[in-house]
Amino acid sequence: MMHRRMEGTFFCFLSAIGAGVIVMTTALLYAQDKGNKYPPWIQHWRNWAAQTKDPYFIEWAETLSTPEAIKLGKEWEEFLGYNAVDLVARDQKAPHIKPGLIITPENISQYEKELRELFPFGFDWEVDRLTGSGIYSNYHVSPLEMVIVPTTHAWNDRGFLEATKKYSSSCSINQLGQLEGWVAGIPFPFPATAQEIVHNYDRLTVMADNLNSMPMSIGLYDKNGRRERVEKIELHWQNYAGRIKLDPFPNYPGFEDVLEKGSILALYPYDLKGYAAVRTRYKDPVAEDSFIAYIPSLRRIRRLAGSNTQDPLVSSDLSWEDWKGYWSKLSVHPADYQLLGEAIVLCPSFNPRPIKYQSKYGGWCQTYWWERRPVWVVKITYREKDYLYGARVWYVDRETFALQQEIFYDQKGRIWKLWDWCWRWNPANGELNYWNPYMVDIINKHTSILDHHIMLNMPNLPEDLFNIRYLMEKGH
Repeated sequence: MMHRRMEGTFFCFLSAIGAGVIVMTTALLYAQDKGNKYPPWIQHWRNWAAQTKDPYFIEWAETLSTPEAIKLGKEWEEFLGYNAVDLVARDQKAPHIKPGLIITPENISQYEKELRELFPFGFDWEVDRLTGSGIYSNYHVSPLEMVIVPTTHAWNDRGFLEATKKYSSSCSINQLGQLEGWVAGIPFPFPATAQEIVHNYDRLTVMADNLNSMPMSIGLYDKNGRRERVEKIELHWQNYAGRIKLDPFPNYPGFEDVLEKGSILALYPYDLKGYAAVRTRYKDPVAEDSFIAYIPSLRRIRRLAGSNTQDPLVSSDLSWEDWKGYWSKLSVHPADYQLLGEAIVLCPSFNPRPIKYQSKYGGWCQTYWWERRPVWVVKITYREKDYLYGARVWYVDRETFALQQEIFYDQKGRIWKLWDWCWRWNPANGELNYWNPYMVDIINKHTSILDHHIMLNMPNLPEDLFNIRYLMEKGH
């Protein structure tokens, strides 16, 4: 949760005392605004939050307003030359889809036409999900409630900002599509091509120098929306090049040829417990990843081929190629990259708290914040006929450079999988991480919902966590 010092204590006090104190809080917010000069991209959030008298929104407005957040937000705005609030303000479509509205399966008919305008390039599958029509016909997925909030000027980590300023001028893409000259940070902060945008996201890795999710739960749901099972794994990730926050940086001595490593250890249920895998990605753009797994039922360690990265991640609808939305080497899987355009779209917002789940509309309903955001729309069309996918289409955030939503197509050109992100964000330092990514397999009518418990940028993360024999022993 986002309880911070006074704001967190004050919010708990609000919950205990009730409506009378909410009025006091709103008055305090207005009083603060009279005595302080906030940037317009914060002021509009503060004004709206105060008008709602909702302590949750008021708390988030205060979190956006800390001196640390304002300073970092201004620096990113100055560097990029724009902010999302100003970009969105120029867009006039769908005027009835505005902050304060909650769109549900019960009222979707009133807003469907305008809502589809906010999901261009085929992403109106989000509306199909609410209406149970189109690609969601005869498929009962987890219901959805969209809580519309104001657009947020968002930014990425300070480490990315400083490294990007220092190193991006040396970056280029050669005739083979390979990234050259990259040391750390975002290689192309002002991208002109789709390939530059893809390289940017690739080098964001997991938005940090390392990541632990202990555990990560994966809920698996059938075509009727019934939960089949829950699987739990430990997930570990370490960057060895392009480090931005933790010593040693930018590179980890002794691992000069390694870009990053990821590992998992299955904890639950019994039939999966003890399974472990380690994937090592090398700096060499044409070197195949090392992929090693321990299979408990065989009591054997197996070295997997590169093509095994197209296999499912445990029993979920994700493959190893899907992790973080895209964990694939550009040069290993030749493709054509197309920038479809720039757009203002409706995206999952930066939810300060985990997604709310409740039994509603005949299933487990997800309720979370949505806002209008400026994005690049990118299409990747694969040339390999035996590759897992035929194409992908992305919404890429123009402020954070991170993926917001994704469509996966099979080799026949059919929509196969859909990915709906939900980011957790700390305005004070710009750290982004994951809440509950939602992936649905449209062809096989199956859904995976991930529930993360993430820790970022842990000092001295043990190298043992990327040693298959250590994970094998730990799992027993």
